[in-house]
Amino acid sequence: MMMTSNLLARANTILDLNDDVVGLILELCIDSQVSLIRAASTCKRWRRVIADAAFLRRFRSLHAATVAGDYYNDTPMPLKGVGLVAARKSKGPVFVPSPSLPIDGRHHSLDFLPHGGGKAWAVVDSRGGLLLMTRRRRRVDPNKKDVMMVVCEPLTRRYSEIPPPPAILFSNGFDHYIKGYYLVDGDADEAGGRIGMSNFRVFFELCHALGDGVPHTAAVFAAAGDGSSWSEKAMDQIMAPRHGCAEKTAFVSPHYCRARVLGTVAGSRYTYLEGGTLVALDCSTGEFSSSQLPANSKYSWDLTSWPFSFHAVEGYDGEPRIFTLFFDEMRVFARSDDDGDDWRLETSLRLGEATRGLPGYDPSFFTGVKGFKLLTRGPGFVILNTPVNPARWSTFSVNLETMEVAPAADDLGKIVYQCELPWPPTL
Repeated sequence: MMMTSNLLARANTILDLNDDVVGLILELCIDSQVSLIRAASTCKRWRRVIADAAFLRRFRSLHAATVAGDYYNDTPMPLKGVGLVAARKSKGPVFVPSPSLPIDGRHHSLDFLPHGGGKAWAVVDSRGGLLLMTRRRRRVDPNKKDVMMVVCEPLTRRYSEIPPPPAILFSNGFDHYIKGYYLVDGDADEAGGRIGMSNFRVFFELCHALGDGVPHTAAVFAAAGDGSSWSEKAMDQIMAPRHGCAEKTAFVSPHYCRARVLGTVAGSRYTYLEGGTLVALDCSTGEFSSSQLPANSKYSWDLTSWPFSFHAVEGYDGEPRIFTLFFDEMRVFARSDDDGDDWRLETSLRLGEATRGLPGYDPSFFTGVKGFKLLTRGPGFVILNTPVNPARWSTFSVNLETMEVAPAADDLGKIVYQCELPWPPTL
């Protein structure tokens, strides 16, 4: 810093500064990827400084990624409390730009995808500026050879087809089946990019066809600059419940399952194991870890019948949350403050009482209600509805930070898929 100060003192204008000092100034003054692209178009010198891989790597380490917007597999409608408005013009996933960015949503169209464009596909995961997509069918079976998956980067209109895992391809689906699939970062490039069309991984969780529904292997498809490859990652040890459960050694009914995929939230993929254990795959490193949900006197985490359910969601602070629904009570659990290995109750809400002041509320909406259904989960909010009076008001959103409720649309789709601007940026 002393050398930088001396250089600044001797310089009369910015033209007198060397590129290293200009780079330091730009790193401190530019706070987003959009502003970085604008700065690169200012002059040839700034463009040269910004395009340097070392500069981009430092900038990436100092600033969070820029969220371009969200993808929905169903039509977004006006949603009070979340600030989301969009109109449906065609079938297929819908992109809603971030309200804080001057982004033209047409640049994130999926019409470049094969076999009919975006209307033929559904988003199943997102990470960075990439989407993992599968063919949209009435009943999608990922174990069939003719069901294709693609990883695509909407802004650059590039895609890569993903074949079925070898274990599925060579066994015709009789020995194994796919329980879940999701995107994971590849190796970081020179510019600090952790995931892009030339460096991504797709994890496929494989289960034994006559097993108990617990994944035993992750088949990993890895894309790199020089091609692609398959590898396998054993999961038997990490998928063992902390407090143990009786192993099913005989034939198990296909309706019985000791594992349940909760989805990807806050950068990790969560799977619940019978007995209260959560297994998380870090989507940055590809490594697994486990934690324990607290014992509950009201209900068992293994209760599989309605009206009890629980789900994973991302909080407004970017950290994971687990929330439960039991009759009209909603509980939210967060990671423990001390070591983060286990979970604690953060807050709770009586939905019948919380919705009392909403426009159009009627006590009959909750008469005989046995439970609530999760419609949508997104960063910092969830959308629920009651199974009664479907033609009248029955759908509402819950803000996970304030626990405030508001009327909501009921056709947002189950999951909000966030999409970032690609890194490194195209200058």
